[in-house]
Parts: sequence; C-alpha cells; structure tokens
Amino acid sequence: MPKRRVFEPSIERTPPNLQKLVRLIFSEAFLPGDRLVERDLAQRLELSRIPVREGLLKLASKGILLKDDVNKGLRLRDYTPAEVAHLHEYREAIELAAARAACHHRTAADLEKLATLCSEMQEAAPTAPSARWFELDWRFHQTIVDASGNERFINDFDLLMFECNYVFYRLPSTMLPAGHRDHPLLTTLVQGVVDSHRQIARLLDARDTNGIVDSMRLHLAGLGNRVHRDVVKDLLQRQP
Repeated sequence: MPKRRVFEPSIERTPPNLQKLVRLIFSEAFLPGDRLVERDLAQRLELSRIPVREGLLKLASKGILLKDDVNKGLRLRDYTPAEVAHLHEYREAIELAAARAACHHRTAADLEKLATLCSEMQEAAPTAPSARWFELDWRFHQTIVDASGNERFINDFDLLMFECNYVFYRLPSTMLPAGHRDHPLLTTLVQGVVDSHRQIARLLDARDTNGIVDSMRLHLAGLGNRVHRDVVKDLLQRQP
C-alpha cells in the first residue's frame, strides 16, 4: 500500500466541537458509506451527545452527510463517480466566483502571500506529493478565497476543503504515490500545478476577471478528471 501523507486543511473559523467532529469523520477511521452513530462519536471525542448531535445535523443540512433510511441515522456519502463530480462542481463554483471577486478586492499583501506560496511550492516540488506540498496547495486556494472578501465563500470553503481533501487524496482509490522521482508523469503534473498557480497569481495582479476564471477552471479540471477516473477504476475493480 502506498505510504500515506497526512495533511488536514485548517478550519479555525469552524467552532471547536464541530472541528473535532469533522476531523474524526473525515479521518481514515471511516470509509464512504459508513454509518455514523452519535453515541460512538461522542465517546471517541469525549464530548456529550448534544454537541455531537448538533454538529451532525449541521453537516447534514449542508449536504455533507446523508440520512441512512435503513438505520434511521446518518452516514457518509458513498462518493460514487456522480457524487465526486458534484463535489468538484461545488468547489469549482465557489472558487471561480471567489477568484472573480478577488480581482476587485485583493490587496498587495494577498499578492505577496501568493508569490511566497508559489516559491515554496517550487522548493517542495522534488519531494511532492507530500504533506507539505498539500498544505501549500491548500493555502494558495484558501488565499484566493480569502481575498474575495466574501464571508459566505470563506466559511463554506473551510468545510468544503476538508471534504475534498478526504475524497481527492485520502481514499485508497485516489491516493497518489508518496514520491515521484520514478514517476515522470507525476513530476510533470507537479510542475504544472506550480506553473498554473503562478499564472493565476499574475491574472489576479492584473485584475483580469475573465482570464482568472478561465485559468482557474482549467486548473481545477485536471484534479477533477484524475479523481473521477480513479474512482471509476476502483469501482470497476470491486465489481464481480
């Protein structure tokens, strides 16, 4: 089995008890489709059942968890190819709108932060994908969303990225190899991410709303296509 690179996006703006719940649900303790039992979650988190129940209901209201019609509780999504596509579309909708807004509201500090992140990603490229690499990639996208100044985008993006991290990188079917020295294609993909980030930063600097939307859409499409392909392949391998 490939070596796992543990990285979890930061969700400081999420209430502490909900943070704990989200980190547990989207850890490797649960797989897609697993039933979530309020009592068991409360014991694991050393919390009373009331905040756990409130957290589960909030996640269900956002569509992150689904009702389990058989056991009358909640469960993780199965993340079928269709559901993975929907998750990617949701992320794309937020990021494209945030990037457009960021062109109007970005500051010099935002541009400086993006430039620093691109340089750090270039330095981390020889050992990518790694926990450090994923952290820098997440911080780049979070900076774009933060620069939009739209609190709704910012608040939704916290939980969305946590779910995306779980689905796109931590499931057995979507996990990337631990290193890419012997994987020329992966080396190319890693450099492509750096180049794409730099292009997005340049367009943000120029306040090019049309250009940044097109560039961001193309950038996210590469990730979505890879994940969708891997999930379909895994589904076919598990069928009799």
